[in-house]
Amino acid sequence: MICQYEEVDKYLAEGAMVTIEMLDTAIKVATGFLLGSVLLYLYLRRSGAVAQRNRDDLDRRRLLLQQVSDQVGKVHHVYQQYLSLVVEYSRMGVNWPEYRRKELRKKTEELVAVFQELNAAQATLLLLGEKKLERALRVYGARIVAMRRLVSAEKLEFSGDELNELDDNKKEIQGLREAFYDSLSDRFMTSRQAA
Repeated sequence: MICQYEEVDKYLAEGAMVTIEMLDTAIKVATGFLLGSVLLYLYLRRSGAVAQRNRDDLDRRRLLLQQVSDQVGKVHHVYQQYLSLVVEYSRMGVNWPEYRRKELRKKTEELVAVFQELNAAQATLLLLGEKKLERALRVYGARIVAMRRLVSAEKLEFSGDELNELDDNKKEIQGLREAFYDSLSDRFMTSRQAA
């Protein structure tokens, strides 16, 4: 009988040992699962914050590109008004009335003043790293300045070469504007698709 008790004690001791090992393993697995869950939660939360920050950055970029478009639009609007006076002036020459010359002077001053918008748009493009767009905008502005220098309200008439140069400048400015807006539109759409 003593043998039987020893066997039972041995069996119970082995059983208790298995239970303690199993309990130890279960605690380790549960701790690992809990730690993994916490780390996964933190990772997902952080990646969500990064994704939101990226979306916010893209939205801000799109807003700035839209602002650039508005600024260039203001410049071009004043330029178009100026251009209509220049075309009228180039056709009328000496017969152009003085009150229209005053309008041309006023519109020239307005064009000079609105160039601040163009400079601000160029600065924004440089801050966004859009050097090609900024360069295109600089060339666009330079062509308008070249036309402005060619036309003076005090000038009585234009030579044939000057009229050709005015026409060439007008066409080139229109082409530069279209190319700029095409590139800007591509950048805007790229930013939009990334969001």
